[in-house]
Amino acid sequence: MDKLLKLDVHHFFTRLILIPALIMGLSFTIAGYSHAQNSMNNAAASIQLTPAEKTWLDRHPTITIAGPRSFPPFHYYEKDQLKGISADYIIQLAAQLGLKLRILADLPWTEVLESVQQGEIDLIPCIAKTTERENYLNFSVPYLTFPLVIVTRDNSPFTGGIEDLHGKTLAMVPQTLAQEWLSRDGINFTPLYVQSPLEGLEAVSFSRADATIENLAAASYLINQNGLTNLKIAAPTPYDNYQLYMAVPKGHQELLTILNKALAAISPRQKSDIRNQWLSVKYDYGVNPEDMFRYIFLVLLFSLGIIFIILFRSHRLTKETREKIATEKALRESEAKLRNILENSTNMYYAHTPDHEITYISRRCRQILQCEPQEAMKRWTEFVTDNPINLKGLEYNEKAIRTGQRQPPYELELRGNRGRKVIVEIRENPVVENGRTVAIVGSATDITAHKKAEQEREALQRQLIQAGKMQSIGTLAGGIAHDFNNILGIILGNAQLAMLDLPQENRVRSRINEIETACLRAKDVVLQLLSFSRQREQRKQPLNPAKLVTDTVRLLRASTPSSIEILYQNHEPIQTINANPTQIQQVIINLCNNAAQAMEPGGGTLTICLEMADAHDLTMPELEAISATEAVRLTIEDTGTGIDPAIQDRIFDPYFTTKEIGKGSGMGLAMVHGIVHNHGGVISVKSEMGCGTVFTVLLPASPMPPADEVAADTGPVPGGTESILIVDDEKGLTQILEAMLTNLGYTVKTNQDPEEALTTFTASPSRFDLIITDMTMPHINGLELCAAIKKIRPDIPVIVCTGHNSQPNADFLKHADIAAVIMKPVTTTEIAQTIRRILD
Repeated sequence: MDKLLKLDVHHFFTRLILIPALIMGLSFTIAGYSHAQNSMNNAAASIQLTPAEKTWLDRHPTITIAGPRSFPPFHYYEKDQLKGISADYIIQLAAQLGLKLRILADLPWTEVLESVQQGEIDLIPCIAKTTERENYLNFSVPYLTFPLVIVTRDNSPFTGGIEDLHGKTLAMVPQTLAQEWLSRDGINFTPLYVQSPLEGLEAVSFSRADATIENLAAASYLINQNGLTNLKIAAPTPYDNYQLYMAVPKGHQELLTILNKALAAISPRQKSDIRNQWLSVKYDYGVNPEDMFRYIFLVLLFSLGIIFIILFRSHRLTKETREKIATEKALRESEAKLRNILENSTNMYYAHTPDHEITYISRRCRQILQCEPQEAMKRWTEFVTDNPINLKGLEYNEKAIRTGQRQPPYELELRGNRGRKVIVEIRENPVVENGRTVAIVGSATDITAHKKAEQEREALQRQLIQAGKMQSIGTLAGGIAHDFNNILGIILGNAQLAMLDLPQENRVRSRINEIETACLRAKDVVLQLLSFSRQREQRKQPLNPAKLVTDTVRLLRASTPSSIEILYQNHEPIQTINANPTQIQQVIINLCNNAAQAMEPGGGTLTICLEMADAHDLTMPELEAISATEAVRLTIEDTGTGIDPAIQDRIFDPYFTTKEIGKGSGMGLAMVHGIVHNHGGVISVKSEMGCGTVFTVLLPASPMPPADEVAADTGPVPGGTESILIVDDEKGLTQILEAMLTNLGYTVKTNQDPEEALTTFTASPSRFDLIITDMTMPHINGLELCAAIKKIRPDIPVIVCTGHNSQPNADFLKHADIAAVIMKPVTTTEIAQTIRRILD
């Protein structure tokens, strides 16, 4: 009771002292207001112009103006009408001075600056002053002043000044002062150039930029006008207030002096009215600064007296009361700071009891769980999925509660209210009191994007490794094909030469015919292997699917284990399909290889069936996928282990595989699905565990005839009497070609060394009518030899023989001046007809 009495007495004396103080303060305020009114009335005096200035106005009744086309609320255009604060100023000045305005609307800012330098513009009513612009402009007194501030999103990390902009992306209009000032102060940032301050604020709002620097007035206006409610004024900048001027070209001093006088004649109330019309940030017109400082000094002096009296009286308060107030204030400030950090962090913070009752969760749960904190606290356990990775996290949590020791970070999979799954990294710390865990506090960081990026990086690495393997296989196949084609050339050439020496009735001719046929089949096999190993895109063409499948089955029989029986059922007639033969081969080989692996190690039966299917045979999904009335159906069936129904919907996903590491990349069926889809077809699977698998491929039939069914050239074998130089590092091939061409009547010179062949030709260039050279040779290849020969004799034709399948295109042949390219092994008819076509 005594304490309350003391406080009442203290309050009585305090009121007794403060009431006179308030009366005195009110007197000073009235005096200041009266002085402000007088200053305003004095400023409204008429404009006093010199005779020279009046003469200038008479000679220039109309002036041309231009400014920023999108700088609200200061200067912008709306339906070709000039708007903004500067527009109100210049219109008022023009009315006072009797000037007419010619407004150049909607010019880009760079063109405005260029035009004023060229004398096409008399006045820029809204511009900031820079050292570079002072070279060609004269500036008026500043008539608009606002502080520069940093604008960020509400959920952005704390920003206390420009030093927090290091490493950030800043939205800014080109050729503005902010970029120059930040670079001068050593701020390392990434600029995102925009066309206007509004675009800069939108870039921050839509997370394309981290922040922007703008004057407070424009920022407030644009945020309110465009509903950018997720933006905030984060911090001020250390730079001077943002000032806007009017500017005229150098040499227009009379106009500048007139403008300064006209601006001075606008009263403070008129300036305030213009500002308040456009801005939500209000500026009050005031009194003279000197008078203001005098009034402030008097008020401060009076206040110091009041404060001295109050302090003198307040010494009666006890030390305990002061300490309690200070402690409570510090506690509130600390709590506010901590809550601000927790609520605005990119992590979700939480706390729960040892019984897993959530006692706190931060607002970040709105982004991670798509719910409010109150709902998350009640339904916490419902957000945890049944992903196996969660078991480790629950084990760590229970161990932290049991032992009171901090556990390593762990990952949890959560499912939000909208069904979106996220992976969060959990870092927890137990709160221990008296040797007992009383709470668990922790943070959850959303690492979903990071985990996805890791998976994509691993998948890309596997894809690169696979691509490297395929490239190595292609290179190896090309080298083997070159040597194998040379061997086939020797066998085929000798067989054809032997046929020339045998009479028609000799029974050996039939056996040599078989050798010749086998060599040509081997040549086709090599071409198929090379075509399959190539990685370049090939065009589609009408082809006979029966022939393609037959050739592919022949390849499969050579590579499939003998424990697997291959049954091929061809229900002819089969129509043409418009397809890429290499890609369709890849589909068949991938499906058959998968079938063979499914039947390992015991073996089984692989059935390949090719038949026609019309619309009556197709099911509803197939009818929707196939636009043609008829389709070719390819069925590949195995007697293997079958596919689990639980994963049948995922077998065509990229990188999905059930095979052991090193036995599959997970890309085979994905590639098959992509190829079939690109050909306008559809693929389906039917399988049961233990009963095998059936893959069905439907491709639309084509009315076009097959491109590969061209009648073979059966014309006579022509000969000649010309002289031919043959160059090939394989001695057997040169001997075969020499014998072939000699039998046809040609004069032949052979050489295994391209350098010696060049020496022979150089010694007598006119001796030869044709050069036949191998492509791949030591020291000098076929193209280099051709170039050297053409330098000596440009008109001599050159035929290149190669064992590779990478034939040069027509443009390259024309550029290299090569007459023809022939694939090894070469037949007598092919070489003879090619020679005559070139020489004749």
